[in-house]
Amino acid sequence: MPLLTRAAARAAELPAELPADARRDLCLRRAVSAKRDAVLARRRSVDAYTDCVVGTSGLQVDHVLEIQLAEVALARSLATTRARVGSMATAHATEVLGDALNEFENLNVTSARINQAKRGPFTAALNRLHSDRLRDVTLEQLARAGRARSLVDDGTWSRIETSIVRSWDAAADALGDVGLMPESRRLVDATCDEVADLLGRLGLG
Repeated sequence: MPLLTRAAARAAELPAELPADARRDLCLRRAVSAKRDAVLARRRSVDAYTDCVVGTSGLQVDHVLEIQLAEVALARSLATTRARVGSMATAHATEVLGDALNEFENLNVTSARINQAKRGPFTAALNRLHSDRLRDVTLEQLARAGRARSLVDDGTWSRIETSIVRSWDAAADALGDVGLMPESRRLVDATCDEVADLLGRLGLG
């Protein structure tokens, strides 16, 4: 089972050696590889990042809004709302957030090359966040400075950013419609606000 990233744990000022069961309970990532054919069917076999029909090999199912960014948003919300790790309310909020972010609206089938190149700028952005330097650089600038540069040059990166905004809008709408107890609703809403803030600071507002 996936675990909450250590970057997210640091963002929430959680103990460096947070027990594995706690990091597992706070993790939003779920295995989505088995959804490949269903995602392809819903997207009519078109890669949202290239706007072209996908090939037949080397394909991966990608979370359009990177889960690592959503987990950092959740972790920051745990700190600001003082939600208790391990509580029923926190567990319910995490489950609901995970459901929304692992649904078809936030999934795309793309090549392994694009998937790997896309992840790098997000990792660099979150690393900058921890040193409080994120606001000076947009996600596109980080993409241009690394392995994703070719994606910027050929227009793919622009479509990636558009897909991220659309996927997050759909997820946020879905989250707003879920019935939750007040404590869970507060944490979900705070996480949505944190995601929106992070996207804005990355130039995707």
